[in-house]
Amino acid sequence: MKNYKEIKQLAEEAKKKKEEEEKKFCRLCQKPETRSECSYGEKAWDRFAVPIKSVKKEEVDLSDHFELEEGAAWTRKAGQNKNGGLNEKGRKSYEKANPGSDLKAPSKKVGNPRRASFCARMKGMKSKLTSKKTAKDPDSRINKSLRAWNC
Repeated sequence: MKNYKEIKQLAEEAKKKKEEEEKKFCRLCQKPETRSECSYGEKAWDRFAVPIKSVKKEEVDLSDHFELEEGAAWTRKAGQNKNGGLNEKGRKSYEKANPGSDLKAPSKKVGNPRRASFCARMKGMKSKLTSKKTAKDPDSRINKSLRAWNC
């Protein structure tokens, strides 16, 4: 037979497990989710999540606009080329967010003045605006971009 402390500990563990699996409305993420699903982390979920029944209808309607708050494709992985720079989707979303801009794909042609200008500008950024760790990392966005432009 188990003593009182063991029973109490088991009850607390069961309660904690139930809380982890329970869905609540996270005020930071603006959506109902479990503790493990929260994109801000479990501590934030513990602090800002409330029971779904206690959320007003106006707050739930904010999740309809959640995609706009997330950001344009060029700021997220969806608009970035895995080999550096932006992909077509990223360039289109940047042009939509910044009217009048005209982004073009990277040019590897050696005589192209656009390429020469880009390489000079980015090499200066690499040396002055990045840490030594980032400058040496072959998988950093700046190094991938320089490779994509054949700099």
